[in-house]
Amino acid sequence: MAGIFGIALEVPFANLAVALQRPATYTGQLREARSIAQAVASYPFGVLESAISTGIPSGDSLHDVPVVMVHGYGHNRSGWFTLDRRLRRAGFTSVHSFNYNPLTGDVPKFGAQLAQRVDLLRTITGQPYVHVIGHSLGGLVARWFVQEEGGDEAVHTAITVASPHEGTWAAAAGAMARGARELLPGARVIKQLAAGARASDVRWVAYYSNLDMLIRPGNSAMLSDPVLNATNVLIKDMGHLSIMLAPSLSRSIVSHLETGFATQHAA
Repeated sequence: MAGIFGIALEVPFANLAVALQRPATYTGQLREARSIAQAVASYPFGVLESAISTGIPSGDSLHDVPVVMVHGYGHNRSGWFTLDRRLRRAGFTSVHSFNYNPLTGDVPKFGAQLAQRVDLLRTITGQPYVHVIGHSLGGLVARWFVQEEGGDEAVHTAITVASPHEGTWAAAAGAMARGARELLPGARVIKQLAAGARASDVRWVAYYSNLDMLIRPGNSAMLSDPVLNATNVLIKDMGHLSIMLAPSLSRSIVSHLETGFATQHAA
């Protein structure tokens, strides 16, 4: 638990100069501090893995596609409570989270475990595709699954939120942990993901923020490799944790899942 929260608690003080640049950053920094407190408070409720259960299919192929959410470093499935509610309100009938402990493995290991979870969900639901959404390190886990574990055959839309696709120097603060070392620019996982990028039918969407102090350089949260043909979306003035609670993020994710699937599967 100390991972992302311990680093994030330093952000409002270490980046005071940034906060002085324009008024909007004041509220952004306060919002991030509030989000850290909320994340800490809700953390115990997401420690245990949730049971694999799915709602009653609606018969609507768009909303019956399973959605799998993967949390970031030092977090757990509690980080997705807001998006989970928004997806269910939008009519998605099969919403799931995937827990992992970054201290017990690495991105390839978690990517393989995610592949197993997706295979199980497809068997249970009978759906040919899933959507995957990953925050921070979870975005790299999702990307590893798609690129290295054959996930491109099972994933319709892959969404990353504040994920360091090109690494982040902020990970140096926790570099003693294996999971944190994998987030450094030039790390083996970062290089392999870059080398393994290839064209596929997977729709990629990457969300980033101008106020995310844990992703350095800031453009690392964008998917810039042209072969992936990703849509990069700015969620303005949100921090690394507060972006997950932003109503604009939830609305945008629902919109991308609905319009993207509807367009690709239109008669």
